[in-house]
Amino acid sequence: MVAHLDAVTGLALDPNGLFLLSGSHDCSVRLWNLDTKTCVQEITAHRKKFDESILDVAFHPLRPYIASAGADGLAKVFV
Repeated sequence: MVAHLDAVTGLALDPNGLFLLSGSHDCSVRLWNLDTKTCVQEITAHRKKFDESILDVAFHPLRPYIASAGADGLAKVFV
């Protein structure tokens, strides 16, 4: 997997400092392993609206959940 194809609009570090979550206007959320510096998962999460897509991303502090908020008016939680 490669880097985002459009502007990165949100970043979050997991509570253990092992993973980075990134969201982008390319409609994807990507999970990065900080030890290996590789993308380990890509999720197409939102539809573009007015040239924007993902607005922000977050990790749950205690559970293995990630979330994204999009310009399409949706908030999504992934397990």
